[in-house]
Amino acid sequence: MSCSAAPATAEVGATVSIFSDDRFRGYSLSDSRAVAILDFAYDAPSGLYGDASATGVLEQGGKPEPLSIQLTGGYAKRLKSGTTLDFGATHSRYVHYSSGEGGTSYTELYAGVSRGAISSRIFLSPHYFAPGLWTAYGELNGRVSPAPDWGLDAHAGLLVPLRTPGGAERYRAGFDWSIGATRELGRLSLRAAWSEGVRGRGYYPGRVQSSHAFVVGATLAL
Repeated sequence: MSCSAAPATAEVGATVSIFSDDRFRGYSLSDSRAVAILDFAYDAPSGLYGDASATGVLEQGGKPEPLSIQLTGGYAKRLKSGTTLDFGATHSRYVHYSSGEGGTSYTELYAGVSRGAISSRIFLSPHYFAPGLWTAYGELNGRVSPAPDWGLDAHAGLLVPLRTPGGAERYRAGFDWSIGATRELGRLSLRAAWSEGVRGRGYYPGRVQSSHAFVVGATLAL
């Protein structure tokens, strides 16, 4: 009798989520309204991966409307030391609801490194919600599991303008951070997080709003 290792197979997954806010780097892109997210992910044995997600938002009166579509693709390589290197690109497009005006979008290239509970990434954008606005964003993330099916995480990020359209002075470096907790219940995941950002930054379309928010939500693996 002979035995052979099973060949590595690609992993495909889908989730549906509901959150009380679409919080992005300390700023709400849903005007502090509840959102629903449908996400599809693909991971190949080679290290290539892709992700596509669509987000809807509840307007005043509870009417659902589309909010955004995001596409991400990249490559991750795990080294013998246990460190993982990660490279990729992401593009997000938001409809008029997120800004109160026309639609908007951003594109970023990124590189990251992770080991154990700590990960970090650097993002470079040639089009950050405005034509001609170049930015760099660095983030540091940590996650621990203090008990079975429980997770605690923390995030800190810094957004820096590299080139501004027409020498605009409203763009300045902005810091954001968040802490959160997750409870796994089989295929269902419950989450609560506190997010802080810089009030009234000029990077994002729409209204000036609170710099902090408490966000709750749930994710179901399909």
